[in-house]
Amino acid sequence: MIFDFAYLLLFLSGLMVLVENRLTRLISLLSFQGFLLIPTVLKVHPIHESHTWILISMVILFKAVLTPYILFWTARKAWLEESTTPRFGYLATAFFLVFGILIAIFLTERIQSFPLDTHRIGLIYVILVIYVGILGFIVQKNWMALIAGFVVFENGIFALTMVLDKGLPIGLEFGTFLDAVLVIVAAVVLKLNPLSLQEKG
Repeated sequence: MIFDFAYLLLFLSGLMVLVENRLTRLISLLSFQGFLLIPTVLKVHPIHESHTWILISMVILFKAVLTPYILFWTARKAWLEESTTPRFGYLATAFFLVFGILIAIFLTERIQSFPLDTHRIGLIYVILVIYVGILGFIVQKNWMALIAGFVVFENGIFALTMVLDKGLPIGLEFGTFLDAVLVIVAAVVLKLNPLSLQEKG
């Protein structure tokens, strides 16, 4: 029950990132979502294993602290506008979201090849988190909001690896922290050429 609630909060935080129109609150939501990934690790890895604590430490460092801090630093240094609005408006965004919810439920109901111990409710929420991240690429026009959408997408991928497989190699799990590296690169680009990006945003 606790883990179901954690998966729900993970989805709702992604949804709030999608509709949030203030960059400061958006970045704070990304940090909050990063902390929400901790229960996804504890759901499948015993708390007494060192591997579990390595993953939790990486989650806190990269997804809850470092990535949001870099985004906040970039937004201030590049003088990006605080307000953001969806490219197609909130009504169209809501339509895409409802469509994604129906697709996620349909997929988890129809596909029978998941392992028997797969947490199906968590899987639905995780698919929705990934979809919300993809949706952020489509409906957002502010560069920082686009990067936030990518971070949500990567958080969903990380949660998906936790839901589907209890024994992933540690190297593969580390690969899901790729978003932190790409956010650093994006931050450098925004810092070096903020004016052109503002004109495109």
